[in-house]
Amino acid sequence: MVNSQLRTDARRNRGAILDAARELFAESADVSMCEVARRAGVGQATLYRNFPDRATLVAEVLEKQLEHITQVAADCAGDPGAFFILLRSLVEDMTDLYALGELSRADACVDSQLEGHRKRIAELMKRPLADAKAAGALRRDTALDDVFLVLLMARGAMTRAPGAAARAAAANRALSLALDGLLSPDAQA
Repeated sequence: MVNSQLRTDARRNRGAILDAARELFAESADVSMCEVARRAGVGQATLYRNFPDRATLVAEVLEKQLEHITQVAADCAGDPGAFFILLRSLVEDMTDLYALGELSRADACVDSQLEGHRKRIAELMKRPLADAKAAGALRRDTALDDVFLVLLMARGAMTRAPGAAARAAAANRALSLALDGLLSPDAQA
């Protein structure tokens, strides 16, 4: 019983650390490990036992984001609106992890991880993109590169927005404007 309880505590602590890191990285790339421990309500030893350095912590946060997007893709597979569901989810996650984009500019390791995630996201978007084009919901010339261009536009819209709520509003506005350009003329009528 005690071993089972310890494992439950360890899982809870790890989850609290990841939640705290995600919240902190939504606001700033300059997050110290002691801030994460304090926000998570765990000691430094617990934090470092789970994540020996910030790069390991960032990698896990990014992995959780990729797991989330993968789950969204699985949940909406076959849904005629899957492309739009995934795109909106990607923008929301990008807003939530805004500072990790800033961190990637300064940390080659984070940038490398993000590049790997971009490749996985491209794979997840291929079928919904093809389905949306076949259904006439998107312009026939829409490509995966256009999806990433939309994401870059949303990211750019967040740059000068003060705070998480303003960044989310700016990203959603950019997404709405970009989608107007991607929609098939038949879908707009």
